Amino acid sequence: MLANLLRANNYKFTKNPNETFTKFYNVKRKNKLEGVSAGVPDMMIILKRGSLLFIELKRRKKILKSGKLSTSNSKISKEQIEWIEELNKIPNVEACVCYGADEAWEKVQELENK
Repeated sequence: MLANLLRANNYKFTKNPNETFTKFYNVKRKNKLEGVSAGVPDMMIILKRGSLLFIELKRRKKILKSGKLSTSNSKISKEQIEWIEELNKIPNVEACVCYGADEAWEKVQELENK
């Protein structure tokens, strides 16, 4: 789990609870009024080199019996693309999509070693 890796390595981070499901209209309405926006990336991580990384986490692709990677059922929404594009316009901010915690952790390490 990405959160465990980040904690173990003393990163400051937060998780956006946008995918929290509720069937109650009043909760959805309150969230919207308070500024909850569709498409905001799942994780915000303060990198040790002094920049921010936003990660939209998608389910990891499975390895098939043939040894090939499956296609992921996790689709990137129009709103997610818009948020990622806008965040990437900001200096010292990077936003991306990662498939699984391993890929996300690799991205953290890649940016720290830039």
